[in-house]
Amino acid sequence: DQNSLQSSSDHSSDQRLNNLNSQTDNNSQENGDSGTKKGVQTSPDGKVTNIPGSMVRDQFGIVGLLTFIRAAESDPNLVSLALGQDLTALGLNLNSPENIYPTFAGPWADAPCRPQDVEFHGPPEYIINHGIRDKLAQVKLSRYKEDLLFYLFYTNYGDAIQLAAANELYSRDWRYHMEERVWITQAPGLSLIEKTSTYERGTYYVFDALTWRKVPKEFLLEYSKLEGRPTVPNVPLTTPNLL
Repeated sequence: DQNSLQSSSDHSSDQRLNNLNSQTDNNSQENGDSGTKKGVQTSPDGKVTNIPGSMVRDQFGIVGLLTFIRAAESDPNLVSLALGQDLTALGLNLNSPENIYPTFAGPWADAPCRPQDVEFHGPPEYIINHGIRDKLAQVKLSRYKEDLLFYLFYTNYGDAIQLAAANELYSRDWRYHMEERVWITQAPGLSLIEKTSTYERGTYYVFDALTWRKVPKEFLLEYSKLEGRPTVPNVPLTTPNLL
């Protein structure tokens, strides 16, 4: 567990530091005026020598950190303790020209912050949600065009409005491909090339969220990879900051 791992690593660090301290004393005596290289020296086997007596000798010094990093190279369990987490492994676009923190929802989030979750200052006179929330008419997604339905689906991750938009798209013969993670529908006016009980092949429209357009594509469609009709929670869809 974490405690035993920490205890084991501390014990190993103490042993290495004791060896380093004894090496420091020997080096201080041997290298007084002998003309050897000055400064801390490291060897390929991880041995640290020529440590000045003025350096901190415990695990909180640079030498202690160096020995811990050396140990982490052979023990993967010590990597997080010695080096921390690699930011590139958290799905961050470190090449982005803009700041990441405004929409970064945290290392354990599955998606960036939604537009309505991003913090920003708004004039008090604009904050009218509490006064009109009970006066808004019920949202009727059946009146909206597909373009708006896709916008609601992709910008309201984890919200009831996302499920409602997906349900309306399903009613309009759009299907969500769970493997490709795209919405598809059969191209109107074109017959299927092949159809069985488990799959069909033909030309379909695929909604590309990056270019925001329908792209015609011919491929083999397996029914098992299509998501069924989503279940919409029984809540009123009148949130004013969404529509």
